[in-house]
Amino acid sequence: MAGYSRIYVIGGGGGFMGSDGVNPIMLEIRVGDGNRQWLEARYFETPIERLGDIQVIIPEGPGSANALIDACIAFFPEHFSDCPALASVKASAEVTTDLDFTNPKSIPRDWNILREQARPYFDQLGIWVADLVPLPRKR
Repeated sequence: MAGYSRIYVIGGGGGFMGSDGVNPIMLEIRVGDGNRQWLEARYFETPIERLGDIQVIIPEGPGSANALIDACIAFFPEHFSDCPALASVKASAEVTTDLDFTNPKSIPRDWNILREQARPYFDQLGIWVADLVPLPRKR
């Protein structure tokens, strides 16, 4: 049975210097676990267009170091608009619905170049993380 194990929240710091948590929330990136791990996006009030029609990211393996940056590029490409390789990746990802990093043929041309160009912009994103664990209950 598949389910979600983690949620990343992308947004701005609310209150003085972010002391009030995340506000506004621009999108969530949910991490699902089943026979393979996947990442998907849920958007909120801010209109954000994903890269092509990408709905799902399948990382190289569980906990892949590049999974979150890859998801941010796919689900929030406008943040990386200054990256020269973005235009090439957009063109080759127009009809793509999923990126499966275990299958190199499913990855758009120049993705690795774009990922490296995107790292400084990724570091500027406000990202919060929540590991989903059951709430302890008194018995």
